[in-house]
Amino acid sequence: MKKLILIFYIINSFLFSEYLQNGIYSDCSYIIVDHDGWKIHKNKNGKTISMTPKNKHNVEPGKYSFDKFGNLVPFRECESNNQINDVLDNTEIEISVQISLFKNIDFSIYSGGSIPFGENINQYELGPQVGLDIKLENYVLSLNGQMHEYTNESSIKYQMLSNNLFLGYNINFRKLYIIPSIGIFSRTKQTKGIDSTNTEEAIDLGIQGELGFNIGRFSIYTSGNLTTTLLENDQTATFYNLGLKYNF
Repeated sequence: MKKLILIFYIINSFLFSEYLQNGIYSDCSYIIVDHDGWKIHKNKNGKTISMTPKNKHNVEPGKYSFDKFGNLVPFRECESNNQINDVLDNTEIEISVQISLFKNIDFSIYSGGSIPFGENINQYELGPQVGLDIKLENYVLSLNGQMHEYTNESSIKYQMLSNNLFLGYNINFRKLYIIPSIGIFSRTKQTKGIDSTNTEEAIDLGIQGELGFNIGRFSIYTSGNLTTTLLENDQTATFYNLGLKYNF
């Protein structure tokens, strides 16, 4: 019976040796060459796949693994893809990401009304103002926009839009705060007649002072800003603002 089994292995080896040497091997299979010269191909579970007699190979006795090209290399422990996947599936990876950039930054959004003041802009009506404060420690970067308009007796409509950017410093007195700042005012003035529309655009530089009172996450604020030019013309422009902030 043992001779029949041995003959079966030999025939199997002869029939499939070329196929096995072309690099198609079961996962983690290896080779053992015993002291009698038999080259025994085993799968990862130790089951014999094929046997080659001594006169059909020139491999020295020992234990060998296959590289990716099907060549014999010194034996090394191997983990199958399934084993690796099982390990990965059962491994919990915790990733903690802390973005320190935003750790000390606070935000506020605000909305209110803006009133022009001065002989050259008194005719403009009360307009809306909305904005955003970005706070890094005591420094405050504020962006806001406002719009004012009026229509004269000749039905000519005047509109002034202003997008403003301020850089200020926050000074706290318990629930009160003061923010003095410098600003850039990007202004657009449109004059709309019956048959034509005229547009002027310019940038003015100015200052602003803001006074506020904190109530929890909300703040009531009032502010006033001044520029010595209006649309780069030699005219002063003053606006007073009042509104409510929400502090994140």
